[in-house]
Amino acid sequence: MNNSKLTDLEEKFCWIYACGPSPYIGNAEKTFELVFNQRTGQFFTSNEDELALEIFEEANTTILAHRFMLRNDIKDRIEEIKRDTAVDAASLRPRLTGTLLKISDECSTLHVTDRFGNTVSPAPLRSVAVNAIAKLIDMYGIKEDIAHKVMLEGADGDGITFNLILPQQNKENELSDIIE
Repeated sequence: MNNSKLTDLEEKFCWIYACGPSPYIGNAEKTFELVFNQRTGQFFTSNEDELALEIFEEANTTILAHRFMLRNDIKDRIEEIKRDTAVDAASLRPRLTGTLLKISDECSTLHVTDRFGNTVSPAPLRSVAVNAIAKLIDMYGIKEDIAHKVMLEGADGDGITFNLILPQQNKENELSDIIE
């Protein structure tokens, strides 16, 4: 619970810093710029004088944000929020799984054309799909479930492990298979 004497903006800073969206989470300068200056911290000007002023303001914001983060009440509130909204591997797993499956599905079937309308090779996208599936395999330890191993153990517990690879039978396509 929040029993401190933080202002509404200070409380908002703590929440965004502790569990806000990217690029603000864990980034004191960007969060400070967003909350206290109502700016995203992006440069949009091409005028040299305005750009110099924006760079000065960014440097000033960085200093203010670091000073702000040194306050004990701010540190304590951020730690309290992090404890209450702890994200661990168990809570992230379903979200990561869904995201990786979506990436895999999209990249494995997507067909892309360049700006001239020419079809682009799907190889890079297929590679992304394969990498997404590889991460899922690592997350769930599926490799060990699929592996076929034979272990020969001696009397003293030492042994040899053989990985078995069964060859696929190469069937010729029959005319009935092609017609169906």
